[in-house]
Amino acid sequence: MENAALTFDRVKAGYKGRIVLDDLSFQIREGEFISLIGPNGCGKSTLLKTAAALLKPVEGSVCLFGKNVRSMRPVSRARHIGVVPQKVESPMAYTAGQIVMNGRTAASGLLRGLREADYVVIERSMIYTDVLYLKDRYFMELSGGEQQRVILAMVLAQEPRIIMLDESISHLDINHRYEVLRILKRINREQQMTVVLVSHDLSLSAEVADRLILMDNGRIAGDGTPEEVLRPDILDGVYNCELRVQNDPLTGAIHVSGIFEGFNDSPGKHKTVHVVAGGGTGIELYRRFALYGFRVTTGVLNKMDSDAEAAQALGVDAVLEKPFSAVGDEPYRKAAEMAGKAEVLVVSDAPFGPGNLINLRLAEEALAAGKEVWIAGGIAERDYTDGKQAAKAAEKLIAEGARTWTNLRDLMKNLKG
Repeated sequence: MENAALTFDRVKAGYKGRIVLDDLSFQIREGEFISLIGPNGCGKSTLLKTAAALLKPVEGSVCLFGKNVRSMRPVSRARHIGVVPQKVESPMAYTAGQIVMNGRTAASGLLRGLREADYVVIERSMIYTDVLYLKDRYFMELSGGEQQRVILAMVLAQEPRIIMLDESISHLDINHRYEVLRILKRINREQQMTVVLVSHDLSLSAEVADRLILMDNGRIAGDGTPEEVLRPDILDGVYNCELRVQNDPLTGAIHVSGIFEGFNDSPGKHKTVHVVAGGGTGIELYRRFALYGFRVTTGVLNKMDSDAEAAQALGVDAVLEKPFSAVGDEPYRKAAEMAGKAEVLVVSDAPFGPGNLINLRLAEEALAAGKEVWIAGGIAERDYTDGKQAAKAAEKLIAEGARTWTNLRDLMKNLKG
């Protein structure tokens, strides 16, 4: 790509052997205003650290305006890229003015010293970010929002060609947040400065950015205009929840919000769900069903199983068997009685062996009684019985009307519907 400001070529990067960015390739053009979005832990901050040479890739290369970022001298890098991190702590008793001055020194070089033109840049940066009145205050005495504005002024004083902000405006009040965005938009338009803004606010990202890069588990899940990326069929899978995407009727701006329902419903409206789980596979099911107001029961589980402990912590009624024991007749009878009172039976992606195979009979009885039955897909891969008895039982259930589910998002959507 001509005029590429930033290029990632098959980059793998992470921490202490844990890969966070997985074979990541993309380019950002000079003068673009990009918003990097995605859930917590998807690799956004790691991407910025790798771009700024704070983190060395395990594989692949990162180029800044055509030069490998690892081969650039610190002073040269400071002239090209400025990063505003989520949080900055000053180990020394610097004033706000000294912090901003350090940004100019990094870009101009320690040996050259600051000139009159440099002080003009420093003052302009502090005026832009509304921190000039704080110049004599110690940095660590400032509020979180004031500190973020000082750090932004420091990076602006570098006059870099690309500026990256790692959730740096989230601590600002709404007035200063929009003031900072206006500054960034103005510099982006007038000086062709490339801007990469990491944000969790999808609606704000759609409003200010020309292009969105949506990340998920260290890879790119969407790349394009806000209209192309902010679509429910894309976002629901990445964020693992149901989101609503609407256009403002007056401005046309895209607005993304979660669907917050169920808390004002009358008691008894939601279904009762019995969950067949084990080995930790029920924890997220219990949590999600409880959050959405479903009444939940579960079993048979072995005592000391992580699902049994989670059920106890969440107040989920559970039928338990002795640790490391096969499901006996009496616990099964209690579980069958409990499942008989539920309207839906959900089989998690638990492994099945001779000891808990009988739990699938709960699904058979529920289906025979005309109840909804949902079975997690891929049971054959988790079947440790002789002759794949669990997989055969699941196939029979599906042939008789049970339904399969592959991700919790779609399961919840179907059950709520």
